[in-house]
Amino acid sequence: MDAATVAVYERVAVTWKERRGDTTDGLGRQFRQRVGAGLVADLGCGAGRYLGELDGPVLGVDATAAMLTLARPRGCPLLQGDLEALPLADGTVAGAFARHSYLHLPKARLPGALGEAKRVLRAGGWLMVTLIAGSYEGYELPDDDFPGRYFACWTSPELSSVLAAAGFSEVRVTTVDRRHGAQDLLATARC
Repeated sequence: MDAATVAVYERVAVTWKERRGDTTDGLGRQFRQRVGAGLVADLGCGAGRYLGELDGPVLGVDATAAMLTLARPRGCPLLQGDLEALPLADGTVAGAFARHSYLHLPKARLPGALGEAKRVLRAGGWLMVTLIAGSYEGYELPDDDFPGRYFACWTSPELSSVLAAAGFSEVRVTTVDRRHGAQDLLATARC
């Protein structure tokens, strides 16, 4: 994970949680229905916005200690860890959920991080990743309300290609409108 971005989240965790609040988009519930029973890891769980939606057994993983402190009241097991070196054994999760977490990795490092996600997924497990659609990469994303974070935006063909190269099957990437007028990519894939 990008160290400068982790430092920003350590510094602004409480304000970030106040501004973002709890999720109401249902994405976690949709993912849980797809996965069914089994442990789901929320990779880059932050303050725990999706832990409740992901329901029954769920584990939060985040690189930021301050965010994990804010997630603790959710009552789920939490681990501090990096997306590029997940603190989980091989094949331990039925689903890997990552809402706007992999977007803080440089594009060149995403294939390795997705390989880590594949490693911790059991055979037949599901991955869901959201990223910002576009071509920007760097530390000055326009309109970023917490400056200093690293962002890598992706096109649908790029993301599809990286997921397939990482060994995922049933790759599906769709474009979803964001509340601020931009678009996200929503990708699902099977291990």
